[in-house]
Amino acid sequence: MEPKMTLAPMTQTPAAVDRILAVAEPLFLAASYADVTMDQIARKAGLTKGGLYHHFVSKEGLYLEMMQADLVEKQALFSAAAQSSGDCRSRLRCLTQAFFQLPDHKRQLISLIRRNSNVLGEAARMQLISAYQQALPDQILLIIKDAIGTGEIQTGDARLLAWSFVALVETAISAHGDRVLEDPSEKLDFVLDLFFRGAQGPQDSDLRQALANSTGTDSTPVLATATPASYCGTGVFPEWQGQSLNDMLLACRDLVEDGDFPTVQRWRDGGGRVLGHFQVYFPEEIAHAAGLLPFKLRGAPVEPDHADSRFGSYLCSILKTSLELVLSGRVELDMFVTHPICDAARNLAAVWERNSEHPCQILYLPQNANSADTARYLRNEYARLMEVIEQVAGTTITEDDLRRSIELFNRNRALIRQLYDIKRETPWLLNAEDAYCLVSVGGMVPREEHNALLETVLPMIRERADSNQEDRVRVVFEGGFCEQPPLDLIRMVGRSCYVVDDDFLIGLRWILEDVPSTGDPLQQLAEAYLEKSSYSPVQHDLRKPKEKMLKERISSSKADAAIITAAKMCEPGLEEQVCYTRSLDEDDIGYFVSEFEENMTSFDHLGLQIETFMENLMYQ
Repeated sequence: MEPKMTLAPMTQTPAAVDRILAVAEPLFLAASYADVTMDQIARKAGLTKGGLYHHFVSKEGLYLEMMQADLVEKQALFSAAAQSSGDCRSRLRCLTQAFFQLPDHKRQLISLIRRNSNVLGEAARMQLISAYQQALPDQILLIIKDAIGTGEIQTGDARLLAWSFVALVETAISAHGDRVLEDPSEKLDFVLDLFFRGAQGPQDSDLRQALANSTGTDSTPVLATATPASYCGTGVFPEWQGQSLNDMLLACRDLVEDGDFPTVQRWRDGGGRVLGHFQVYFPEEIAHAAGLLPFKLRGAPVEPDHADSRFGSYLCSILKTSLELVLSGRVELDMFVTHPICDAARNLAAVWERNSEHPCQILYLPQNANSADTARYLRNEYARLMEVIEQVAGTTITEDDLRRSIELFNRNRALIRQLYDIKRETPWLLNAEDAYCLVSVGGMVPREEHNALLETVLPMIRERADSNQEDRVRVVFEGGFCEQPPLDLIRMVGRSCYVVDDDFLIGLRWILEDVPSTGDPLQQLAEAYLEKSSYSPVQHDLRKPKEKMLKERISSSKADAAIITAAKMCEPGLEEQVCYTRSLDEDDIGYFVSEFEENMTSFDHLGLQIETFMENLMYQ
C-alpha cells in the first residue's frame, strides 16, 4: 500500500502581504472602490487570483487591512507629535506639520475613508472609522483636553473643538488653499491663528471667505470623515464647497442620511424662519419670496416614539415620522402646510395643530384638473395661502419678489433636468443613490445653494473618468412619490441595474418647463401646475392617464423594465400598482412589484429577488 501524500498548508507570507497592499494602494486611489477588482490587484502583485485569495478572502478584507495598516503607521506618527512638550498651539503645530510632511499618496489615503465608507459592510465600516478616530481625531482631542485642563482654552466641548480643528485643516489643504497659501508654514499659521483667535485680521477674514466661496473642481481634501455642525463658510451647507467630486457626493449622502436635518437648524441659527410642507407638491416660490426656507418634509429614518400615539395603527410611516421630527425637537418650524392627497393626509393639519404651536394650513390643490375654472381657483388658493405666509414672515410679498423666485426655481428645475439627462444617457457616470441625494438636498437648503451645488457638480460628473459602462438592465423606479425608500434600498437596486428614471421626490421637479415670469405670477404658477407638470397617483387628471405616463417614462429613458413599488399602507400607491401592471402586461414590458417602508433595514431577501429578476431579463 502506497503511503498517502500530504500537502503542507499554505501560509501567509509577510513579504507577499506587504507587496499586495503596496500595489493595492495606487489602484484604490486612482479608481472607485467598485471599479477595483481582485484580478487587477493579483496581476499587479504578480500573483494568480487563487494566490491572492489565499492571502485575502475578499476585496473588502484586503481593503480593510490596507487602510488599517496605513492608519497604524499614522497613529504612531501623530501620537508622538501629540505627546510632544509645549503648549497647545505648539503641539497642534507639531501634529499638523507631521501630516503635511507625509508623501502625497499617504495623505491621499485618508481621503478614501470618506470616499468609500458607505460601500463597506457595517462591521468593516465601524472598524475603519474606529481606526481613523484613534489615529488622528483622538490625538487632537488629547491635546485639546490638556489645554482645557490647563486653562489655555476656555471650557467647552473638547470633541467638537477637535473636529473643528480637523475641518479647518481640511479646508486649508484643499487645492484652493494650496493656491492661496503656497508656503506650508504660512498655511500652518493660518489654521492655528483661525482656530485660536478667529478671523480677526483682514488677511484671515478674506482668505476664510475665499475658501468658503470656493467651488473649484480640483481640490482633494484628505482629512476628516465628518465635520462639526457648522465650522466655517457661507450658507447652511458648506461641507461640499471646494471638495473633490467624490467628497461632494459623500457630503450629500451624509446630509440626506442625517435624521436631524442640520441645515434647517443652521438656517434658524442665522435668524431665518422655516416653512415645512408635506408631500407631494408645494409652490415653494411663494415661501421663498417671503424669505422663508421651504423645507420638504419627507419623513425620516427615526422611530416615532412621540408621534405613534397621535395616529391610528394602519397608516403609512411618513405621517408619523414627519410629526416625530417636530415633537422630538429635531426640527423647529414656523409654519406647516399639508395637502389632502389621501385619506390619511386629509386630517394631517388638524393633528399637527393639536400638537404644535405654529400655524398649520391645508393647501387644497384641485381634485378636478379638467374644469375650465381650475386654474383660477388654484390661483386664488395660492393667494389665500400667501396671506398666511406673509403674516408668519412679517413681510409683504410683491409681484417682483415672486418673479425673482420663479426665475430662481426655473433654474433649479432646469439643473435637475440636466441631472436626469445624465441618468438616462450615461447612467454609469452617476449611481442611483448619488443622483437621489443630489436632488434630495434641494428640499433641505435654500435654492441658491442647491443651484450652486448642481452647477458645480454636473460638469464634474460628465467629465469623470472613474466609472465604466457595464452591460446592465435599464429600469424605471416607480413608487417614491411620497414616502421615500431607504437610501440603502436605492443603493441595493442601483448595484443590480441602471436606474435611468424614477419618481423620487417628484414634487421638486413637478413642473417640467420654465414658468413664465411675466404677467400674474400666481396665475402662472397655477397654470404650470396644471399644464406643464408631471404625474403622480395623488393627482387626478384625466388628460394624464398614469399608466400611459409611466410607459412614456419607460420609453423616453430607453428602459428595459420597471420596478413598481409602493410604501406600506399607501392607498394611492398600492391602487396604482394594479393599473400599472395591467398596462405593462399589454405591451409585454417586464416589471417587478414590491413594497417598502422608510425604516426597513433588511434587504437581503428583496435584493435576491431583484437580482433574479434582472438575470431573467438578461437571459431573455
